[in-house]
Amino acid sequence: MAGNESVTIEDIDGISSLCTGCGACAAACPTGSICMTTDREGFSYPRVDNNQCIACHKCLNVCQASRDSAKHNPIEIEALYASRKDERAAGSSGGIMGLLAKRVLESNGVVFGAVFDAEGHRVIHASTETHSLEKILRSKYVQSEAWPTYARVKQHLCSGEQVLFCGTPCQVIGLNRYLGKQYSNLLTVDFFCHGVPSPGFFADYARLVESQKGSRLTDVTFREKSHGWREQHMRWYFSDGSNIEEPSLDNCHYFFFFLGNYSLRKSCYTCELYKRHEADITLADYWLIDPAFDDDLGTSLVLANTENGLTFLKDIKKDTIEVPVDNFDFEIYRHSYCPNKRANYFDCYVNEGIEATCGSYFDNEHRVWCIRNRCGAIKNAFVSKIKNCIGAFTR
Repeated sequence: MAGNESVTIEDIDGISSLCTGCGACAAACPTGSICMTTDREGFSYPRVDNNQCIACHKCLNVCQASRDSAKHNPIEIEALYASRKDERAAGSSGGIMGLLAKRVLESNGVVFGAVFDAEGHRVIHASTETHSLEKILRSKYVQSEAWPTYARVKQHLCSGEQVLFCGTPCQVIGLNRYLGKQYSNLLTVDFFCHGVPSPGFFADYARLVESQKGSRLTDVTFREKSHGWREQHMRWYFSDGSNIEEPSLDNCHYFFFFLGNYSLRKSCYTCELYKRHEADITLADYWLIDPAFDDDLGTSLVLANTENGLTFLKDIKKDTIEVPVDNFDFEIYRHSYCPNKRANYFDCYVNEGIEATCGSYFDNEHRVWCIRNRCGAIKNAFVSKIKNCIGAFTR
């Protein structure tokens, strides 16, 4: 649940800060009176056509903001990576999503996940019916449109096919609420989510990159591992055969606003889903790996939250290499957000546009960030030196 406020049927239209944008209400509406429309910040929200609404309350019944999600204590926690280097390289961390997907495809099943749509400069949810598994793998750091796939997922499930659906924790909950019951042939996978950036901002940023390059954008990868797992790069691909790389953790405009919590959806700022995963399996980068086991090629933290998830995890274990997991705690995935930064950022983006946001506004914010980091490093070094001096004096 995004917050502690109560939600009524009247709130579905313009639910604002509580709405996660899962779209379950639009997918569940029997009269098609709810559509997802884009607001000034570039996020999708439900809007109701009161002339068609029959007040059946199905939208409220599936709205995750109307009640808390169930908290699942993981049945098993593993740190794994695919034993084959090509399968490991195909993913953003240890390649576990690829192994799970291949198990489903081997049984003539279908995999649903996020895919980059170059023509629309956006990320959508799609399946292996229309896209290669390669396009579905890897992280996409922008909110995708998942709700148009819910009905198709249900069709496959009702026909008895195995389905894997991967999405953010709120998208998995949205699908579960839409389905209304458990399906033994459904495997859901989510991940520890930092929050979802504005699709509108991403589209404008992609167009800006495209314009500066002077060539049509054909693809983008948010987590290239060609320089290693920890030194991440965003890579843009163009129709002229060239590509551009931006070091994600250096001065990449898009990642600065994402990781700095400027560009996220309102509901992300009060989200408690980091400790309330409803998915069968939850994936994450295992950044706390013991350095002795870290080869900088990527390792996945894998949580089996249900018996169904545990069954799949055991099934792929033979194709993985396991490393030790120590001191797992949900709280390390909690994020501290600054609403003021968000307000100032969106004021600039909405009123002055993408070029100003990635120009003078970025320059000022990045300069402050650099000074703060530099001061923090100096402070830490000074404190460490004092402690060493005190330790030497007392010995």
